[in-house]
Amino acid sequence: MDIVAREVTFSYDYDLPPALQEVTFSVERGELVAVIGTNGSGKSTLAKELNALLPLQEGELTVLGMDVADEQCHHQLRRNCGMVFQNPDNQFVSSVVEEDVAFGLYNYDVPEQEVEKAVRGALAAVDMTDYARRAPYTLSGGQKQRVALAGIMALGPRVVIFDEATSMLDPEGKAEVLTHLKRLRQAGVTVLMITHFAEEAAQADRVLVMKAGRLLAQGTPREVLTDRELLTEAGLLPPFAVEMYEQLKAQGIELPHCPLTEEELAEELCGLM
Repeated sequence: MDIVAREVTFSYDYDLPPALQEVTFSVERGELVAVIGTNGSGKSTLAKELNALLPLQEGELTVLGMDVADEQCHHQLRRNCGMVFQNPDNQFVSSVVEEDVAFGLYNYDVPEQEVEKAVRGALAAVDMTDYARRAPYTLSGGQKQRVALAGIMALGPRVVIFDEATSMLDPEGKAEVLTHLKRLRQAGVTVLMITHFAEEAAQADRVLVMKAGRLLAQGTPREVLTDRELLTEAGLLPPFAVEMYEQLKAQGIELPHCPLTEEELAEELCGLM
């Protein structure tokens, strides 16, 4: 297992309810897992625990076999477990794209010739080679997130966490980021996608549902995202395709299968013609 969490509990203020309460789950190597929940559900706090950006207060948590509670592991942990945040502007440290991508490598004392190769490869992997000499502020939201991802990928991580990385993007920017997210999974990288968009979670291998700091449920996207009662309890809406399926059913039009994505919905509708 790349990630193993046992009864992880965390409080920002001990006078308030914990942000995480006895959260237990595991993630297999190469798995794409979506963590969904409303604001305040604890999903972003969980992401920061995995990267040791928050201290482990209670419970047990290992990432790639490293004990997150052991501060001596943090330097290596953050190289192997990268995080792409909601606002890419907060991750940029240079006024030139290729220099920003190289920044993390220099922090790990990677030799100059290896840095150049890694930067070229990372930019090529996210289709941003032609923007190497551009200033990050001149890029679109989706392009900025791809540069932020390139900075992570240059380090050769085995786990990548996307913490609401598409929430500030337009549909085109979201599509760009999700395309590269799926490429990571195909390359064998373990991916955690923190999101409140059910449509994005539909692309995962497994979905974890958070509510008020607790892990409410977990299962396949079809098990979780078609469970109206569960989603209502979590304060979430089902994917558009599931919503349409239910509305059609209420009108007496029942599709053979409940679709999760708009593509599946189109196929089901075409099958009625």
